Order: sequence, then C-alpha cells, then structure tokens
Amino acid sequence: MKEKVAKLFSTVKAMWDKPLEGRYLNLKEVLSFGVYSLGNSWIYNTIMLVITITYIPYFYGIEAIHGYIIYIGGSLINMFLVPLIGQAMEKRRTKWGRYKPYILFSLPLLALFTMMAMWAPQYSFETDRVIYAYCSCVPVIAISTFANNMYQTMPNVITPNTQERADIMTPIGLIVGFAPTIMNVIVGPIRSAFMGQEYMAMRIIGAIAVVIGSVCVMFILKVKERVYELEDNNRELIEAQAAAKLAEGGEEGALAEIAENNLIEETAQGAEASRQTDKLSFAESMRLLFKNKPLWILFAALVIGSLREFWMQFQPLAIQLRFAATTTEALNISGVPNTIIGFGVTVSMLLLPFCTRKLNKNWIIILFSCLSLLSTAILGFVGFENIPQGTTSAVVITILFFLARINPTYLLIPVMLGDLADYQQYKTGRRMEGHIQNFIMVIPVLMSFVFMLCGWVWQRDIGFEPSNYTDIEVVPQYLQDIATQWFNAAFLLSAASILGMIIILMFYPLSKKKVEEITEVLRGASVNADEMGEGDLDFMAEMRGTEDNGESADDGAPDDGASEESGGAEACGKLDEKGGELPEKE
Repeated sequence: MKEKVAKLFSTVKAMWDKPLEGRYLNLKEVLSFGVYSLGNSWIYNTIMLVITITYIPYFYGIEAIHGYIIYIGGSLINMFLVPLIGQAMEKRRTKWGRYKPYILFSLPLLALFTMMAMWAPQYSFETDRVIYAYCSCVPVIAISTFANNMYQTMPNVITPNTQERADIMTPIGLIVGFAPTIMNVIVGPIRSAFMGQEYMAMRIIGAIAVVIGSVCVMFILKVKERVYELEDNNRELIEAQAAAKLAEGGEEGALAEIAENNLIEETAQGAEASRQTDKLSFAESMRLLFKNKPLWILFAALVIGSLREFWMQFQPLAIQLRFAATTTEALNISGVPNTIIGFGVTVSMLLLPFCTRKLNKNWIIILFSCLSLLSTAILGFVGFENIPQGTTSAVVITILFFLARINPTYLLIPVMLGDLADYQQYKTGRRMEGHIQNFIMVIPVLMSFVFMLCGWVWQRDIGFEPSNYTDIEVVPQYLQDIATQWFNAAFLLSAASILGMIIILMFYPLSKKKVEEITEVLRGASVNADEMGEGDLDFMAEMRGTEDNGESADDGAPDDGASEESGGAEACGKLDEKGGELPEKE
C-alpha cells in the first residue's frame, strides 16, 4: 500500500510541471484553469438566479415582454462586439497572451453590472423599474455572455490536442458544477427566509459571488496559450500540396512537405500577403468563412435547436408551484431536487471522455439529445396538470428533468468550436475565432430569444405573467392552471427544437479522423511549434538514444534541428514540433 501511495505521489509530482505523453497541459495549468472556470461559473450562475426571461419580470415586477426584449438587446450587442474582439485577438499578442487580456479587462465591468442587476431596486413606479432593468440587465447579459464565451473558447486556446480538449472538460466541468450545486442547496432556503423580501437574498448572494468569482478568474494568468501560428496564409495551396504528396508517397511524406513549404519559405511576396490580410473586411471575412462547410451545418443545427433548453427558463417556477401546496414549503425542499437535476450534467461530464474516443462529436450530441427529446415530449404531452401536486410531482418531474439534463452539448460545443477554428486555419490560414464564436455561440443565442419572443405571443394568449407569482404563499388555482398550461407549451416547443437539431446534425461532416489529420497538418506547418510545450516521453527517449549513438553533441546539449543537408524538411516537421530543448531523462 505504501508503495502504491508513494508511486501515486511521485506521478502527481511529475505531472505538476510536465504534461503527459502527447499532451500539452501539466497538472498545475489544469487546476489553474479549473479555478478560473469556477470563478466564471460562480458569477454566471448567480446572474442566472435573477437575469432570465422569467425572473427579470419576477424580481423587477415588470411585464413579461421586457424579459425577452432585454435578452435580445444584450445578445445584439454581443453579436457586433465578438467579431471585432476576435479580429483584435488574432492580430495582437501581449505579454499575457492574445486572449487572456480580454478576460481580465472585462472582469471589472462584469463585477459592476452583476451587482447592479442583482440589486433589483424596489421602486414604487413600474416605469422606474423598467428603466433600471434595461440599464443594468442589458449590459450584464452582453458582458456575462462574452465572459462565458471566452471560457468556452479557452480549451481550444490552451491545447491544440482535440482529445485533450474533450478530456479536460470532465474535471473542469466537475469544478464548474460546484458553484451551481452549492447554490441549488442554499438559494431555496435563503429565499424562503426572506419571503416577502426575496430581492434582499439576491443582493447578498450577488455580493458573495462577485468577490469569490473575481478572485478565481485571475487564475487564468497561470495558464499558457498554445495556438499554432502559420507563416503562409494560402491554406488551399498547402492542402493541394498535401493531397499530391499523399498520392505520391503517403501521409508522412505529405506532412514533411507541408512543414518544409511553410517553415522555410519566407519571401517578400509572402510577407506582403500576410500584411494585406491583417485587416479583413466583413465581405472578405465571410468569403473565407464560406469555405468552412462544417461551420454552417453546425450553425444551422444550433439555430434550429436554440429552443432546446427553453424549458429550463421555467424550471424554478415549475418546482416552486408543483412540488408543494405552499411556496415556502416548495422552496425549502427544492435544494435536494435541484441538486439531483443538476447531477444530470455531471453524468454527461463523466461519460464524455469515453464517448469522444469512440464516436464523432455530432453523434454524441444526437444520442444524448434523444434522451432530452423523450423527457421534454413526455412532460409536454402528458401535461403538468395531470401530475398531482406534491410528492408525486416532486418525484416524477425531478426524474424527467434529470434525464433531460444528461446532455454534454454545452461541453462539446467549445471543443467543436476549436475543431472548426482549426479547420478554418487549415483552409485559409486564419482561425477567424471571433466570427466562428459569433456563429456558434452568439447568434444562436440571439435567435433563441427571437424565437422565444415569438413564443411570447402564445404565452400572452395563455395569460402567464411571472410577476403574478412573486411573494405569494398560496397560489390561487386559476394561476396554477395558467402556469401549467404555459409549462406544457414551453416543453413542446423545446421538444420540437431538439428534434430539428438532431436531424441537421446527422449531416455534420467533420469526423474524428478528419480532425486528427488537420491537427497534424497544422502542427507540421506551424512556425511556433517549439513554444507549445508538448510532452512526448517516447520522443525524448528516442532523442536520448540518438545522443547515445553519437549522432548528437557529446556534451549532452540539445540538438536544435537537423542541417539542411540531412533532411531539413523532416526536421521542421518533427524536431521543431517537439521543442528546441529536451529535458533530462528521469
């Protein structure tokens, strides 16, 4: 037993500063990224306690229509902001990296507007409450969505290994899930304790989240950025050269040829082309993006499926109205059901690393979405009114909500975004991450609220207004009937959206094998591969064996590359890729 513990300790100690074979992230970076993710999650999930299309009218005491319009406004700001920031990130490199400065510089604004939105002042006149809601909630939606999008982008920035991106989402997801898990347990009782003054509970929770979250977000400084940089922007030429070489002599020769063409060709014409493409017009950006077929298929799937979680907007009120006869009792017992429901996400996290090794990412989403489709369809067609209020609802609804949450879509979308950026770089020489983020994360969210606004017409006809349920201990039966009728409609809308997304995702062409091939091409063509810090024990052993055979310097100095006479192309494709300096063998 002692030997096993000692071996485990030594392994962890070795991993602290060095990545595993074929990987890039050491344990210290993974933990630092986890702490950053926890901070972002804490702030984001706290905002979601108040700033949803249901809870904005609930806490601010305004009409339901304003919740939809506020979200559309925040999403529109993001839609114009993200591509601009994305182009800026691709062009400028600071001592903190290209991406991290935007996380850090947006943090004070995020903290300020989070507290403003969570404050929810109780003005006497509704007009004053409406004005304050727009001034605080629209900015916090835009900034928090940007911050959350940056969190989802960072796995693609800190490692170029697509499987490593998927693998780290499980431990990171568990860390991220810590914040909403704690809130699921404590928020209900805190709100119950402030019954009649629930806004006070939100102010306290908001202040705690801002302090803890801001400190945790700063840990992103301890994580290194690793994005392949290409000298040649003409990816179509590279692709054609690779295809020709494959036809002649196989994949290894093709990769060597690609590396040679990209790393040793530094002509004035290439430099001028690079300068000309520093700034891209919108038309030119779209021309480059249209080369990315997988992007448009995933974009269409996410737009059609943008209402797949519409039901979650009404999950808290469904629990509050159906789990017990009184609001206080329902809130007091809501902690355990909410924790169980949230555990569905944890299950998907644990399954994700295994699934990504066997299946293409689109089929993983399809399979799990079928489970969500089944749960939402059952609730929509059976009807909440047909599930007796109290214990029966608490058990049945909790189980179906839990099943609907076993879906790793939000964990896979960031990984797929990285695949799309790699593919874009492979095709055009530019990653275009700002634009891709816009089409994968921002516009589908905007469209979801546009579709929700269309659904509001149905909601208005039913007569469901969340503000009618604020601080009511015993909800009258006619309000119960209105709420259950709208819940049924919302779940049917979600089911239809999930079905449409499943159908479109069947045509997603970027397979696991294709992604791996693209990564190899980018690695061979990169001019900064030696900065990436990849761990490769076999490669180190091979190089050490070479030294022992007298093919390297006798003094043990690292071999920084092969001479042109001894195969410069192969050295560029392999040796530089591993790093110029080899650590000592342990």
